[in-house]
Amino acid sequence: MHVLHDIIVFLVSSFIVALGLSQGLAWHLEDLGRGVRQPAFKRGLLVSLVAVPVLSVLVARALLPVQPVAAGVIALMAFCPGLPMSLKLISQQKGNLPLALALSITLSLIAIVLLPLSLTLLEQLFPVAIQAPPYRVLLARVILPFLVPFALGIGLQKLSPVWARRLLKPAKLFFAVALAVAALLMIVAGLPLLKRLHFWGFVAMLVVTLGSAVMGHLAGRPRPEDSTALAISAVFGNPAFAFCLGGSTYPMKTLLGVMGLYLVVRTLALLPYQIWNQRHLKSERGRGTSLPPGRRAHA
Repeated sequence: MHVLHDIIVFLVSSFIVALGLSQGLAWHLEDLGRGVRQPAFKRGLLVSLVAVPVLSVLVARALLPVQPVAAGVIALMAFCPGLPMSLKLISQQKGNLPLALALSITLSLIAIVLLPLSLTLLEQLFPVAIQAPPYRVLLARVILPFLVPFALGIGLQKLSPVWARRLLKPAKLFFAVALAVAALLMIVAGLPLLKRLHFWGFVAMLVVTLGSAVMGHLAGRPRPEDSTALAISAVFGNPAFAFCLGGSTYPMKTLLGVMGLYLVVRTLALLPYQIWNQRHLKSERGRGTSLPPGRRAHA
């Protein structure tokens, strides 16, 4: 079991670097500017930074009898927006990719800046599960491992766009694979705790997942491509930051198994929305409410 935890720590510390590098390599001012100027961008920020955290805290702390560890995980992952792992899904669902990319980078940077404040607030709300690590630990384990590769990625993209494009796909692939493997290993390592997880913990995960999707979808209206991007981004957030925080101090390591489980649960819980949304997009396109062809083609 000790070896398993060492592997998880290695994967977590490596995919946060890959996340920062891939987002830096994807830094294109033209696409970012296109996404930021869209009306749905501000609504997406409000959903991810305000609506989803408020919903998570209400469900986990006030509305349902959720165990402290599960409640802390649900809230912690809601306070880590960023959606890097959902960009491919948004593209597959024919969502507004420039909008999603702009939200991904902007929310990741905001989440990094607000981490000390967010953890202090969560420690007050969920004292049994959340114990904020010292700032030096936060800086060494999460902030710098993300920001330094992010800056290097931007620099490489400016100096050599060709090499940046070649490196972007492997960096994104490593991030996705390492994140998935880490999540599965977390579930295996956390089985003793997961066996004691109450029914209401799963209900809270489903309610927060579906509620986030509904809020994002409504915030993106009237354009269906915007609704798709905001719904998926509201659900997935940035589990990489949450995993790094979970492995930052010994008390927080007890959260890792539930984090991995929650990632799997909300991925599966979003499948009905994806099926419904594909049909909805086809009907909306038939009525001529989709994005102009030029913007979709560029995305």
